[in-house]
Amino acid sequence: MSNTSATRVDEVSRYYASAEKLGAVSVILFWLNAVLSFVMPYSASTINEEWSKVLQAIFLVLVLTYFIISQVSSLYLVPRAELMRRKQLLSNSFGIPLSQDYTSLYYNNSYSPSMQRLGANTMENALFSKEIAAKMLVRKRLVIFGYLFAWLLAFSLRHNNLELLSWITQLVFSGEIIAEWLKLETLRFHHERTYDELYSHFLHKLGQDSSRAVANVLNAFVSYEAAKSNAGILLSTEDFKKLNPILSERWENICQKLDMQN
Repeated sequence: MSNTSATRVDEVSRYYASAEKLGAVSVILFWLNAVLSFVMPYSASTINEEWSKVLQAIFLVLVLTYFIISQVSSLYLVPRAELMRRKQLLSNSFGIPLSQDYTSLYYNNSYSPSMQRLGANTMENALFSKEIAAKMLVRKRLVIFGYLFAWLLAFSLRHNNLELLSWITQLVFSGEIIAEWLKLETLRFHHERTYDELYSHFLHKLGQDSSRAVANVLNAFVSYEAAKSNAGILLSTEDFKKLNPILSERWENICQKLDMQN
């Protein structure tokens, strides 16, 4: 990953386009569902029964659509994109093309193709991923705790309208909002742990041909990829663009500090 966007090439990014588009749609659906979840309980008293039923049907369709989109993204689109990114990571690490996609200046370290370069590339990925996930979590936590507060407030007011609680609960839990938040929290934790393990690996300058060094790098690589696969979450491109200059500079400083050279 580089801050020289004018010369950086990343053909693998096209595989993320479909997931990003569905992500934008799911955000719109989420807020529509959020508004309707608070409107629905009072619809019977403000509009006639026929229109109230229509509104309920629309809400249920939107919730179902939101669920389907999230599953398509996490079970197919994101794993497919991550597979191509993993091939590109291995291609760059060992100098052997595994796909037709071309990248340039995506990874930044001075190691020649080797197990050590795989470790450095994975460490760079982990640095960017954990910071982007942390930034995404700021917004995610606000949404989650905002909804929990609204739910508790509705419960404490005791409107004698339990339907309000049922609609809010349905949106929060059936829409997998809580699950997505927990997945993102777990993803950030695992990426941070992978980064720390590789930082220690390069700090202690383990020889690249030693069995221990190979085991450390492979363990970190598998842990990093497994965390992404289990989460099925697409990290924010907008957050990446905002953080890229800062993180690129930090990565350069880390490479100098750890003397990550052959």
